[in-house]
Amino acid sequence: MVSLRDKVALIVGGNSGIGKATAFAFADAGARVVVAARRRPEGLDVVEQLRARGAAAIFVALDVTVEDDIIAGVAATVAEFGRLDCAVNSAGICEDFGPVTDVDGAAFDRMMAVNVRGTLLGMKHQLRQMVAQGGGGSVVNVASILSHVGTPTGSAYVATKHAVLGITRSAALGHAKQGIRVNCVAPTAITGTPMVDHALANFPAVMEPVIAAIPMGRPGRADEVGRAIAWLSSDDAAFISGHSLAIDGAQVAA
Repeated sequence: MVSLRDKVALIVGGNSGIGKATAFAFADAGARVVVAARRRPEGLDVVEQLRARGAAAIFVALDVTVEDDIIAGVAATVAEFGRLDCAVNSAGICEDFGPVTDVDGAAFDRMMAVNVRGTLLGMKHQLRQMVAQGGGGSVVNVASILSHVGTPTGSAYVATKHAVLGITRSAALGHAKQGIRVNCVAPTAITGTPMVDHALANFPAVMEPVIAAIPMGRPGRADEVGRAIAWLSSDDAAFISGHSLAIDGAQVAA
């Protein structure tokens, strides 16, 4: 079983979807968990559930598009638990389901602000804390299978996830000698997430070929991604950095 015993983990976007599932996986592995997100009621509910499982957990209100919020989130983590060992950047949005000729500039800017800028600024301050305290650490970013492949629709979203993969690799190279590992996961369509559940309900024509392209014949589940992130953050993955872990039912193997 994966062990994150006594590790301190900051889960950005931990109030729903993959982030929420990751918070549960970290708690079950023994970590102390900080759930950071914009929506307070959902975040507090997750914290209550984590505490019911016996985990030490707190909620921090955080908007990834506001750098001061990110700084405050890291500071609150350290104030409560003394350090930061693991960070997960899972906040993300998708407002792009059409062809490139229909891309809306404002939607593109919003997706870049959350998916790319939010991840980059999260890493900036998470890594600064890990470097300052010493002892290594782990950062896992939530990218997408669309970090590796294109698609006829959703090109702006694809661009943001390619960018997440790039900044993950750069950070891994920059911090390898300090014992800090930086990786990302690249999930395919994952149920139990607001983004995919919304797309399945409202854009079935877009999602049908996405599901059909998964050799295992089904979408993934949020808990499957959460457990993979917990493993990637643990000492069991101590020699893995700069890697993008496809969680895709063999999709990129096709």
